[in-house]
Amino acid sequence: MFIKLSEIKNVRRGCSLVDGILIYQSESKVVQYDLQSGSVINELSVAENFNKFIQKDNLLVCISCNGYEFFDGQLLTLKSVPVKNGIGDFNLYDDNFIVVATDYDYSLFQGKVGIQDVYRDKILWESNFGELIKVETNRAFTVSLNGVSRRDLKTGGVKWSVDLASDKHLPTLIGASSEIVIFAFKAANKVIAFDLETGSIEWKIDTFSGGLRVDEDKGTLHQMLTSYAAFDLLSGKLKDNYQDKSYFESVCIHSQRDGYILDGNHIITTDRRLGAIGAFDIVSHKFDWLYKEDGVSFPGATSMIFREPYLLVYDHRESLHIFKRT
Repeated sequence: MFIKLSEIKNVRRGCSLVDGILIYQSESKVVQYDLQSGSVINELSVAENFNKFIQKDNLLVCISCNGYEFFDGQLLTLKSVPVKNGIGDFNLYDDNFIVVATDYDYSLFQGKVGIQDVYRDKILWESNFGELIKVETNRAFTVSLNGVSRRDLKTGGVKWSVDLASDKHLPTLIGASSEIVIFAFKAANKVIAFDLETGSIEWKIDTFSGGLRVDEDKGTLHQMLTSYAAFDLLSGKLKDNYQDKSYFESVCIHSQRDGYILDGNHIITTDRRLGAIGAFDIVSHKFDWLYKEDGVSFPGATSMIFREPYLLVYDHRESLHIFKRT
């Protein structure tokens, strides 16, 4: 299914892959690398440690804890923007917006975040203290210990708000489709689907919050960790439940990651403690591709990247393993 092409050492997390061109940071250099030819196109020495690279047309947006910079297609610096209170997360939404930290109340021990337009260097709106902004498919939500809300991404206007106590854990945004948004409530071991337009509760299921991914194409909420389950996306009803943990142990993928990849009828996942990666067929309930690397692990906290036909996986040593579909 995949073959390993190469391995690049000392690669910081947050690399970008578009049309076979990989952009990453290694130590103090930003590198532009052609996967097809296996050669470096450009490289640039930088003073900042970047956490995410986002390619947009001929523009490269580079995000760090301290702010963001713009490079052109030849890695020439166009603009550098510091962010006073730091970055809230390392993503660019709707090609224009980023979550930034805006304030902190030391008496409440609670922070405040906002949405900033990266091209106008302007904060468009802020959350309340104790709220985090979460964005999924360019739709904005806020989560707090008191509940969840849907907000307008550009203005912060409240579309709906639902009060649900969350004990000591903030609700986790699992994903959204064109009709619903799904949050996990860890303390209660509940997953709840809300109508995207009204906020009404569509369904609740009792399950732990790990390993959940929305698959709108199949109308399915997948759950993959040491077993596999599938729920109907619109009703929450259980569609599939494969619990043979001994099988996962036999293929050395029994300590899995939340951030797996959906690829048609396959889930591409790794064992976060061992150097094992595989493609699990959700129909046959078998791994029909497995790869093992001695002496490494593929931690769940590091993102995998899949851009047809390339699959990129980080190991615990900050080496990037590059695979290509056969």
